[in-house]
Amino acid sequence: MSKSTPDILLDVENLQAWIEAGDTPVRAVDGVSFSIRRGETFALLGESGCGKSMTALAIMRLLPEPAGRLVSGHVRLQGEDLTRYTEMAMRRIRGNRIAMIFQEPMTSLNPVLTIGAQIGEVLRLHKGLSGAAERKRILELLDDVGIPDAQRRINEYPHQLSGGMKQRVMIAIALAGDPDLLIADEPTTALDVTIQTQVLDLLRGLQQEHGMALLLISHDLGVVAQMADHVGVMYAGQIVELADRKSFFEDPRHPYSRKLFESLPDIKKRNQALDVIPGSVPRLNQVFTGCRFAERCEYVTEKCRQLEPQWTILSSRQAGRCHYLDQAAVARAPGPIVAQESGGMDTEALLQVDALKVYFPVHRGILKRTVGHVHAVDGIDLRIQKGRTLALVGESGCGKTTVGKGILQLLRPYTHGRVEFKSEDLMSLSGEALRKRRADLQIIFQDPYSSMNPRMRIDDIISEGMKAQRLYADGLTRERRIEELLEQVGLSSDMKHRYPHEFSGGQRQRICIARALAVSPKLIVCDEPTSALDVSVQAQILNLLKRLQMELGLSYLFITHDLSVVAYLAHDIAVMYLGRIVEHGPVEEVLDRPKHPYTRALLSAVPEIDAERKRPVIRLEGDIPSPIEPPSGCHFHPRCPDVMPICREQYPGVTGETHTTRCFLYSNEKNHKIAQGA
Repeated sequence: MSKSTPDILLDVENLQAWIEAGDTPVRAVDGVSFSIRRGETFALLGESGCGKSMTALAIMRLLPEPAGRLVSGHVRLQGEDLTRYTEMAMRRIRGNRIAMIFQEPMTSLNPVLTIGAQIGEVLRLHKGLSGAAERKRILELLDDVGIPDAQRRINEYPHQLSGGMKQRVMIAIALAGDPDLLIADEPTTALDVTIQTQVLDLLRGLQQEHGMALLLISHDLGVVAQMADHVGVMYAGQIVELADRKSFFEDPRHPYSRKLFESLPDIKKRNQALDVIPGSVPRLNQVFTGCRFAERCEYVTEKCRQLEPQWTILSSRQAGRCHYLDQAAVARAPGPIVAQESGGMDTEALLQVDALKVYFPVHRGILKRTVGHVHAVDGIDLRIQKGRTLALVGESGCGKTTVGKGILQLLRPYTHGRVEFKSEDLMSLSGEALRKRRADLQIIFQDPYSSMNPRMRIDDIISEGMKAQRLYADGLTRERRIEELLEQVGLSSDMKHRYPHEFSGGQRQRICIARALAVSPKLIVCDEPTSALDVSVQAQILNLLKRLQMELGLSYLFITHDLSVVAYLAHDIAVMYLGRIVEHGPVEEVLDRPKHPYTRALLSAVPEIDAERKRPVIRLEGDIPSPIEPPSGCHFHPRCPDVMPICREQYPGVTGETHTTRCFLYSNEKNHKIAQGA
């Protein structure tokens, strides 16, 4: 790899970082080399468990102690080797010359300190500021990262801020020391596309303003395409491909890189299975004799298994670690057909939701009097046919998950309206009748690990629903059913005696799907089931859901903010904003011809793989208003780029037939004239 030159800010050479665990150490970072120039963005890409975050921690000398240690290699910052620094010297580097934005802002921020105090800590330590000068600089930083009303926010605590706001505070803390290098570890993973766009724009703007370099860690190819100047693909502790952005996205050469692209969901792949990477990232506490990707590679040869590939330079723009890197990619046939699109709409709905409302009381004072209500779901209508998928999309806080819980009657004291399943009103049921009906409606939660009891074995977790519904009373029959379910979701039946912590994220999600299937449901509410998964694991779960729908005739209410998943999986889509549906229709129509300004903004904010494509992004200012006091008129009008006077006064009615929207832009001519002040 290249040695340090005047324009190289960070040069990482043959870095090895191990974690001592048992007899054999975990080689989390095993010979990683790359460099970052001033003002450049270098993206480190790969699945979970490949060593991306550990590489960042090794650079910062923040490896977990006493198990973690640097074994060899060099980390040069403007020619100074940080591996030779003492801990005291590194404390002057961290937060000052190198700063880091961690993946989860809620766990990175101190919950008992105000955001002003947490930013001020960096200023006092590295800049020597205090008193009025410190407060002035904190307010400037909050303003720089786009936090409104900084005078008030400076005294607020992390729990009082939205996810996007917390991430902005993390960026402000990182910028407080005026770093030369900013490390951003999955800075937008848990954010909606609109907030993601704001954060990425903010990072780009600050980078240009301050001239800092950016090490971006991500598994999102769209984000990398929009942000990176150079890309490093990491697998099993090593970098397997290095390239500039244009070369990488036009012609990825390593088989692992190509598989990442082929795993992406897309509307063009609706009638075929997504390509997947079989297996998982190998354990790093072993000695490898050949290529580390060999067991998952479709082009593997005996040479790959016996001989470790050396670093191969294709050009000044691209290099990698593969025996056959210089050979052209093998053309692939489309994946097998897994589900045919429904020919027409069923006249009878499996689920019919009318005017559903879910309000939560707001209590204040010593007597806890009700002073208002949170309008979480404010009168929505939904319809799902047998064997079809309705996607419910929108920003965090708009009420999507609450809709799912309201349909399942998990929020009965606060729910109003009508929820009919097979023409039976679920809201009129109670006790034993409701318990029996729950077998027809199941849910897959967003976080599979927290939704399972860590002290229960997998067979007990799956059998809970069977026991509650008094199914398969005979123990042997129930045991066979559990084994069938595990095989059905692509797991081995001999895994039934393990505990949740012994599985990967994708395997845990498969177990949750098996648990939902255990009582033979007709409708499954899928609450962000792929949001925390790598693209390769996501492809496996989407293929599984689609196959199960074809085989069992399942219907899905698929709650998500990932519109590429919607394009691949859903038949219909409902766009939700502040407790109400603002657009609804067939997925192709809504994605190709969005009507509502909010839908158009969501679609424009989705990062595209084609980084050269110039697509205008509709930028929404601010966050979703409070559902306690929603705006008068159309709830979207404070953020709408097409707002008209009538929008501030009245809530629009429904226009359209199969593709409906609530927007005065599509009202009749009379209303349009009123809106224009005619």
